Amino acid sequence: MTGRLLVLGIGAEGEDLYRHVLRTSGLTLAAHVARLGWTDYEAEHALEQLRARRLVRTTEAGELHADHPRASLERVLNAEEARLATRRQDLARVRDAIDQFAADHRMGQAGSDSKQPARERVDAASVVTVHEQLAASTVGAIRVAHTSAAESPEAYPVVRQLLDGGREQRGLYIPELIETSTVMGEWATAGEQQRVAASLPSSFACFGDDVALGTTEWGKADGDWVVLRDPMVVSAFVELFDRLWATATPLAEGEVHDATALVDLMRQGLKDEAIARVMGVSLRTVRRRIAGLMEEHGVETRFQLAMSLATGHGRRRRAAADAGEPDGS
Repeated sequence: MTGRLLVLGIGAEGEDLYRHVLRTSGLTLAAHVARLGWTDYEAEHALEQLRARRLVRTTEAGELHADHPRASLERVLNAEEARLATRRQDLARVRDAIDQFAADHRMGQAGSDSKQPARERVDAASVVTVHEQLAASTVGAIRVAHTSAAESPEAYPVVRQLLDGGREQRGLYIPELIETSTVMGEWATAGEQQRVAASLPSSFACFGDDVALGTTEWGKADGDWVVLRDPMVVSAFVELFDRLWATATPLAEGEVHDATALVDLMRQGLKDEAIARVMGVSLRTVRRRIAGLMEEHGVETRFQLAMSLATGHGRRRRAAADAGEPDGS
């Protein structure tokens, strides 16, 4: 149980002495030392912590007494909460000033004779920090393509703050990540728009139209990264992402009403379990919907279903078969 008062600056020895005084009030410090088997130094150090919080008092006779903990600890907690509230207000004022400081920084960069390098290498251990800095120093949508497991939003407090403030972030993922990662759900909760692509050429990110962040070795996500600021290069990365985004399948929760979206997920290579997770429905619902679509389109395999939906002839073939007439295809 020891360690609960550490947040108040009272260590394990201080907490042990406090509990000992509560149980055996009226003893001198020497008596407590004898019963606890401590040295005089340990006892004095523990007592000093308790005195600082006014949890224990010493009488003229040298006896240690403690008031009821509900009253004394509530007093300490109320004081700490009031101090914390003041601290939060101070921090809020600093946060409100960030935009102004950022504007000053952009003005300074624009008026500076020294230009930032068009290409800057970043070691893998620093990529999260650099990502945060780039997000904070730019405007516009953040675009992120993932070919490997993403870090939790907890690792990106600045980005989460930006998303809370309305900044747009789009995330592209490959099917394997949907089946194995729980981080995607955390990013979706944070406000990220998400889509799944059958494949992605490499991991990279674009911050507005100003800067891109990619791997030094294209297609390899476990090495170093590089910050790219050349306008033409950044435009190429933005264009690549937007084209991949346009053909990817949205990951939206809800009932499986959109047959095309369902088959798109199948075509991306997702298994039924992953489709259920993406669509926010049960595995049974997904399989029942797929079976219903196959019956509706008069096909026997999932491949035939995909072809039927792609051509738009499935319904006509079923109607023609029921009527005993050719379907005209």
